[in-house]
Amino acid sequence: MLAAEDFFSWDARENKAIAHLCAALDDVLRTGKPAHVECFPESLTNREFVAIAVDLCKRTGMNVAVLGNQTANMLTLVPLLAVVPRRAARGKTFGSLAGAGASGDIFI
Repeated sequence: MLAAEDFFSWDARENKAIAHLCAALDDVLRTGKPAHVECFPESLTNREFVAIAVDLCKRTGMNVAVLGNQTANMLTLVPLLAVVPRRAARGKTFGSLAGAGASGDIFI
């Protein structure tokens, strides 16, 4: 579980976004499924929010893609490597990698 306080900066708006994103990243890692995250706080632009998310993923060392969607003012966090359980005797197999969002914008 990520402690948002470890990644805070001097900007209160960024701190709110970091706290919001840490909760979403925890959910993505726990479930292994993509999650849509609305821009919060609304005073941030979509580019600023995506930049904060990318920086947070770099600093935590998580293998998560950040897909921005300017039209909906949100982003999608996609785990890039997930273990998918199968019934086959081969053991564990790996799921597919991230794809583009609805708008086709990819920010990595």
